[in-house]
Amino acid sequence: MACAVMGLSAAGARADDGIRVWSDAVPGSDVPWSNVEALIDAPASVVWEIVSNCDDYKKNMPNIANAKELSRSGDPNSAFQTVCEVTADLPFPLPDLTSVSRAEHRVTVNTSYSRKWTMLKGDYDYNEGSWTIVAVNPRQSRATYRLRVRPKMPVPDSMLGSFQAGTMPKIIKGLRQKAKALAATKPPPPPPSPPTPAAPPPASTPAAPLPPETPTPSAAPTPSAAPTPPAAPAP
Repeated sequence: MACAVMGLSAAGARADDGIRVWSDAVPGSDVPWSNVEALIDAPASVVWEIVSNCDDYKKNMPNIANAKELSRSGDPNSAFQTVCEVTADLPFPLPDLTSVSRAEHRVTVNTSYSRKWTMLKGDYDYNEGSWTIVAVNPRQSRATYRLRVRPKMPVPDSMLGSFQAGTMPKIIKGLRQKAKALAATKPPPPPPSPPTPAAPPPASTPAAPLPPETPTPSAAPTPSAAPTPPAAPAP
C-alpha cells in the first residue's frame, strides 16, 4: 500500500492505545523506515482480506484518493503478485501523489501473511513498504506496517513529520474498525479442540510361574568288586 506517510524525523518510538510507532534508520539515507504495530481483535485471515485488496484501499485506508488493482497472478493460498495504482491524498497545499507498485504476497493460511511492494513508476523517488499479519489466536492477530517513501517534489520536513505522526496510528485505528466489522459477517472460528488425553501405559502381563524343580535321582551305588581269592600254594 502506498499511503501518504513519510519517515519519522527521529528514530524514537511511542505507544498509544496499544499502537507502537517507531522508525529504523537507513545507512546512507536521511529517510528512515517508518513502522507501526498493534494487536487487532479479528482473525488474521480477516485482516489479510483488507490489506491484500488494493481495489478497496480508498474506503479501507486513510488518505487514499483513489486505488485500483491493475493485475493479479498466482495462488491466493500460498504466493501471488499484484500490480496496483494508488493515489495518496496529501493535505493542502500539497498535490496528490500517484504511484504504480508491484506487490509480492506470501500466505500460510490462518497463520501468517505478508505483502511487500516496490514502486514501478510514480511521483516519488522511491516508495516501498510491507504489511505483515500474524495470528495470535483464532480471534486475534498482530499487524505490522512499514513504509519508506520520498516524493519527487520538495516538501517541508515539519509538514511531513506532522502528517506522518497522525497518519501511522490512524492506519491501525481504521484497520481495527474495518476488521471488526468484517469479522462480524464471518462464521465464528471453531473453539479450540480439547487436549487429547495421554494414552494409559499398557498393562503389564505377570510373568508365568516357573515349574517346580524335579529332584534329580541319586545315582545307584556301584557294587564293590568281589575280593580276589588267595593264590593256592605251590605243591
